[in-house]
Amino acid sequence: MPDPAADPRPHRAPKALGGLAALACVACCALPVLITAGVLGAGAGAVVGWLPAVAVVLVVLAAGTWWLGRRRTSCSCSSSAKAIGEGGCGCKTSGDPLKITGAGRRA
Repeated sequence: MPDPAADPRPHRAPKALGGLAALACVACCALPVLITAGVLGAGAGAVVGWLPAVAVVLVVLAAGTWWLGRRRTSCSCSSSAKAIGEGGCGCKTSGDPLKITGAGRRA
């Protein structure tokens, strides 16, 4: 199984949670208007009270997953890391040529 920290694909969880939070905010504003207009029944009014709390929880989850995804370092050596000499996965470049010796080999 590949290491999740080295996964080059963009993470979709923060975007999905942010979209759900936006949908909860829109529903929080739209449901009272739709109930008043008679489009929806009064039973939907029970949901309206919980929507702000749901929206806040979803925003916090989206921010948390985004932060954790950005905090995670990847082990891929980018060209900027090679140029600067940074990186914890062997990305450092050295001016000295690599010297290979047979001292560590076992027969």
